[in-house]
Amino acid sequence: MDFENLQAARESCRIYSNKKVPRELLTHLVDVARMAPSGCNSQPWHFIIVDEPEAHAKVVEAFDDHGLTGCPWGAKVPAFILICEEEGHLKPGVAEHYGSQHFAQMDIGMAAMGLCYEATSLGLGTCMIGTMNQEKLHQAFGIPKERAVRLIITVGYPAKSGEPRRKIRKDLDEVLSYNHW
Repeated sequence: MDFENLQAARESCRIYSNKKVPRELLTHLVDVARMAPSGCNSQPWHFIIVDEPEAHAKVVEAFDDHGLTGCPWGAKVPAFILICEEEGHLKPGVAEHYGSQHFAQMDIGMAAMGLCYEATSLGLGTCMIGTMNQEKLHQAFGIPKERAVRLIITVGYPAKSGEPRRKIRKDLDEVLSYNHW
């Protein structure tokens, strides 16, 4: 599949089949994600694969952040991949000027998209979730206090196959200009 078709096929999946995703496949997705570019090659990420029932329940519980949740269907997700922000180790001049974490969230976004595109190419569905209770996740998974979980990616086999939903996007002329705003 060429990249343009892959981009069109990738969508946020919220309804999964009961089929378990093999750990080897989840590990492969992380292996692909870690190859993403990052500012000064800092690789400011740590991935946690969640594929066992007890750990799974802890992620589902952590989706509730004081009544706010981005994943009310989490109990039906076969697996999760948490992406935590690690300390960025940038080149000295860059770090002094911008701060060590200036690129970290963008870098994590690129790694996450690589993971999601690879999942799509393998017939898996994904959805990136950004709302979560940090305290619950830190306690449940032993995440160091100074590290934030930036994304939780749901992973599984979509319950229904077929054509992806039609993507509704702004017209190109609304988001593109040449040489000035």
